[in-house]
Amino acid sequence: MSLKSDAVFERIQDGIKENEAKAKSVNGVFQYKITKDGKVIKEWTLDLKNAKVYEGPAKDIKVDTTLTVSDDDMVDIALGKLNPQSAFMKGKLKITGNIMLTQKLVPLLKANSKL
Repeated sequence: MSLKSDAVFERIQDGIKENEAKAKSVNGVFQYKITKDGKVIKEWTLDLKNAKVYEGPAKDIKVDTTLTVSDDDMVDIALGKLNPQSAFMKGKLKITGNIMLTQKLVPLLKANSKL
């Protein structure tokens, strides 16, 4: 199944390949659960300890932070139309684990927001 947010994660992949040192400086593992109609339909892993991004659950590594967001909201966050903090406050973005680590993600997402 192809989702609009797939393009966001492909951008993040490209950005990490271009600047592995910056990605590794985040030093965290993030699990994204992308939803449609309230159901998780796809997962992406951002393993920024090893500068890897891949579709599916984390492989052989502990996840620091899990983020659950709808396909549309993920795209809006990446495009800068939806502020991640207000999305969190409104319940559009659910975060479990190390919430403070997500602050380090923002520049990575913003730098790759030209969809």
